[in-house]
Amino acid sequence: MIQVNDSYGKLSRSDIKALESDLSIDFPPEYVEFLQEYNGGRPFPDGVKVNGDHFDFIGHLYAIRKELAHDDLARNIEEYKDMILGHYLPFGESPGGDVYCLSLKPEEFGFVYHWDHEEANYEGEPWEYNMTQLATSFNQFLAELYEC
Repeated sequence: MIQVNDSYGKLSRSDIKALESDLSIDFPPEYVEFLQEYNGGRPFPDGVKVNGDHFDFIGHLYAIRKELAHDDLARNIEEYKDMILGHYLPFGESPGGDVYCLSLKPEEFGFVYHWDHEEANYEGEPWEYNMTQLATSFNQFLAELYEC
């Protein structure tokens, strides 16, 4: 069972819908449920595995804060728009500056990816070379977090 610390409390569906409308994006349903219940925060456990091996940690998950805070979802979507392809939705980050994203591609809608900032293309268009698939759903991603 996941525990979320330092969250910003429950959100109404209308709060989330307003941001989706502003961004012209539909969030995956599991992510909407998470935002409604927790609205960001620091999950525990926070360890992320790939193929059974430790991969990274989650520093924090973004929240709908309606202010220019470091963990505001809208701010981070805007901040990463020229670095992360538009069919990925940044939703959190690692302590080292990598970003967790949800796929918005129809064939992978809701899949969770890790964007490696050290492998990003800062000289031109964003690419997928630095993306690693972590889970096929947001709930699977959360369920597979482990204490490290």
